[in-house]
Amino acid sequence: MSGDISRIARWLKRARPPRAQLARALIAGTVAAVTNIGLLIGAVALLVESANRPGLRAVAGALIVIELLAFLRSPLRFLERLSAHRLGFSAVTRWRRWLIATIGRWDYSRWREHAAGDLLERSLRDTDELQDLWLRFALPIITTSVSLLAGDVVLALLPPRGQWLTFAVLMLVVQALAYAALFANLRTLVRLDRGVRVERGTYLATLVELSGATPELSLLGHEDFAFERLNETRLRLASTEERLQRARRRSNVVPLASAVMSLGALAATHPHTSPLWIVVGALLAVANAESLTVVRGGIDTAVAVGAAAARLEELDSAEFSASHAWPVDATFRAEDVTLKQDDTLLVQNAHFTIVPGRRIALIGSSGSGKSTLLRAMCGLDRAFSGRMSVGGVGLADIDEEVLRVKLAYVASEPGLTRGYVTDVIRLGRPSSRDATLDLAGLGLVADETSRWDELSRGERQRVAIVRALVTSPEIIVLDEPTSGLGSEETTLVLSLLETTNATVIIATHDPLVIGWCDDVLELADHHLHPISR
Repeated sequence: MSGDISRIARWLKRARPPRAQLARALIAGTVAAVTNIGLLIGAVALLVESANRPGLRAVAGALIVIELLAFLRSPLRFLERLSAHRLGFSAVTRWRRWLIATIGRWDYSRWREHAAGDLLERSLRDTDELQDLWLRFALPIITTSVSLLAGDVVLALLPPRGQWLTFAVLMLVVQALAYAALFANLRTLVRLDRGVRVERGTYLATLVELSGATPELSLLGHEDFAFERLNETRLRLASTEERLQRARRRSNVVPLASAVMSLGALAATHPHTSPLWIVVGALLAVANAESLTVVRGGIDTAVAVGAAAARLEELDSAEFSASHAWPVDATFRAEDVTLKQDDTLLVQNAHFTIVPGRRIALIGSSGSGKSTLLRAMCGLDRAFSGRMSVGGVGLADIDEEVLRVKLAYVASEPGLTRGYVTDVIRLGRPSSRDATLDLAGLGLVADETSRWDELSRGERQRVAIVRALVTSPEIIVLDEPTSGLGSEETTLVLSLLETTNATVIIATHDPLVIGWCDDVLELADHHLHPISR
């Protein structure tokens, strides 16, 4: 449970808002809160003062102040919201950068672990929720605390001869006790909220499981078993939700109790003084309840977004520190490499060397592990054991941006973004080749104003090849790049690859491609075997 509380603190700190922006938001929020309380108290106090001292002149000064507060309240509230949302936007921007930088460095194996659902879309929604940590938790609590303290100070110093100091101190104690009660209940709320999420997940999982088995159970006359099991999980969920609601109701009582205690302190300690200050003290005590309601709402927000923070932390990974430049010698080496997928052995103790400029065909039966080997050769998947290197430098030690420029990978089912040809091909990268000429060389006519919305499989493969060549990589790895092409189109692809001086490694079943390559490696029975020709 302490981990849940510390997680909220970590995500608040992780945003690291600019100090100037944070200061503006805090000042705007505090001034708006103080103005709101001042307007409430001033309006009622003016009525009391005017009743005791009739005449416009007696209340003219107070009336002017109240009118100014009323006039300024709306722009101050707008400034507060604007500053808070700017701060929240800044936080979301930082969180999203963290998210993209984190999952963008995952290897293929970890992506497979999170294959259920649209991970990125769900995670982006989670980062949107996290901005509430600033908008509805941190900022409201800080500004409310400052405004409460300001009210206590005013009450202690302004009345005649400091006669209200005792009441001001007592009210400060009541406020401190209320804060302690609210934040003490935070741990309970976090624990119960986590329990509700677990029980809700169990209930939904049971519902899905039984939806497939219930027809068979019904035919066997045992549908009661399904209903009993589902009812058991439903009751556990309802019980946990009820405990969470009771904890929330306890928090709801705290603001009201603080107001009652403050009024009781006023009745017990107030000196004999003017009715005006009696009203001011009573209104401050009542205003405490409204302010503490804001604090309670902020705590509820922190609990609610705790689930988003927990899901995002599951995506977290160690910092990457690879910074080695691309080696001058682009010789690729695999040393005793073993690859597994879901505990299934695919490649065992692979050992080979590919000198720069060679063309290597990787052959083998479907499902033998060729695609996994190619991904590992590109640093996109983890090797179970062994080492892969370029020029003696391990793939994991080469700077990520440099690696992706110098070593290109074309998947068997390439993914392409929609949009203009320039955007689809370059992806914001500096281009060292004329992509439109390369496309034309593959039989695809396009210019920078062309848009692609629907492409056939063969067209996607050819576009992906051009996309891979745009940075003039020194090593190009292709997985079945001609499987959807005819012989004429395949010849065009091979002719385009010949215009580069890069090392080309191709997984293929195509005899035309195999004949084009210099060397052939066959993956069979988990081992790589060179094929002599």
